[in-house]
Amino acid sequence: MKRAVPRSRHRGDAGRPPGGGIELAIGMLARRPLSEGEVALRLARKGLDEDEIPAVLSRLRELGLLEDAALCLRLARSYQEDRRYGPAKIASKLASRRFPRDLVEDALREVSSPGAVAEAAATALRKKFREGIPPGHDGAAKAYRFLAGRGFPPDACRAAVGRRRTEFSQGD
Repeated sequence: MKRAVPRSRHRGDAGRPPGGGIELAIGMLARRPLSEGEVALRLARKGLDEDEIPAVLSRLRELGLLEDAALCLRLARSYQEDRRYGPAKIASKLASRRFPRDLVEDALREVSSPGAVAEAAATALRKKFREGIPPGHDGAAKAYRFLAGRGFPPDACRAAVGRRRTEFSQGD
């Protein structure tokens, strides 16, 4: 049996969203934090007039519901500390969330000190290779590729692979 879907939710409706752009945006932000770019894109996809979007974004900023700088930095820290991503992957993830380039660069400067990047790479390897990096050149290459795929720079990859091999050979 089909469930009845309210008419305003049909994609084919060309009419304006009920309640206007502010209410629509607040509903989006209630589900998860979004960047201004994400909110603008979603409002446009929902059919809000392009001329109204800047006013909606401005009002959301006034209400304290959109704070791109704080959100960008919080996400950068989370990507590094929780997911163990390197700077390149963090930048890619933040860009995909439609943050302005200058905010992404500021957040990366904040979280990507050489020591923090090296520690994140070493921790990512410990988590991935709990029993140690497989022996030989192939094992080291596999570990290096893993870190490179997570966005770590080559020097951090080499250092972390060497460090993890030493830790494991000494009994971790």
